[in-house]
Parts: sequence; structure tokens; C-alpha cells
Amino acid sequence: MEKTGRDHPNSRVIAHFTSEFMLRAAANIGAYFAHDYEVVILFLAVLTRTGQNVMSDPKLRERFASYAVPIPDEYSTPVSRLALSRSTGLPRETVRRKVARMIEQGFLIEDTRGGLRVPSVLTEDENLLATMEPQLPNLRRLLVLLNNMGALDSA
Repeated sequence: MEKTGRDHPNSRVIAHFTSEFMLRAAANIGAYFAHDYEVVILFLAVLTRTGQNVMSDPKLRERFASYAVPIPDEYSTPVSRLALSRSTGLPRETVRRKVARMIEQGFLIEDTRGGLRVPSVLTEDENLLATMEPQLPNLRRLLVLLNNMGALDSA
């Protein structure tokens, strides 16, 4: 029987280094959003949801694996404010307020199909791309640490 949660022999190690990874990512990405971490969470939630179809389909994932190839708007899946509130745990009023400001700042747009999405032009923003760049070494660091400690071995 597979061990999960706190019964996993490496649960503390996994929790520690995953938390460290998340803090590093938040610090990097937070700078782009003036360290408003609710905005960071909302932006990442929208980005994740709108790219879900592409990342779930092996052919589309391969085609759009790099930021060098923009994802056409028709491949994105808009997300509602209510879904953002539910997925992030943020109050609906906070989501409404933050999203309104994010739209004003150009971080999000209302999709013609209903819901919100990240404008495709934003994925060409050099500042945003520079913000995302440290995520690869940050992820590698997490995986190397967990692998070296045997935390990725099945228990």
C-alpha cells in the first residue's frame, strides 16, 4: 500500500523543500506584481486555467511548449471570477476588486466567450518573461534536492 501524507517517510523533507520552492517562486513572480501576492495567486490561477487545454493535450503541449510560440486565443479556456474565488480560496469581493484592477493594468482581459484570460500579448512582455526565467533553475533545485535525499523514491 502506497504511503501518503504524513505517513510518507520523507513527508517533512518534501514539505520543507516544496515550501522553499514556493517562496522563491513567489518572490520572483511577486516583483512583477508589486508584491501583491493575492494578484500573483489570481494571475497564476488564470494562467493555469486558461492554458489547461494546451498543457493537457500532448500535441498542443509540444507545439506551444516554448514562449517563442504564442498560444492562439481560441486554445485558451476563460475562467470566471467565481471559479477563481473557489480555486484560490479568496473571498469573492477580493477577487472582484483585484480582477478589476488587473484588467485596468492589462494583466487580464474579459474574453468574448465569457470569463477572464491573460492577454496573449502579455506572454511577449520581456519583464514578465524575465520574471518567469528563474523558475526553471528553481524547479531544478527542488527536484535535485528531493532526489538527492531520496524523497522521490517510492515508499
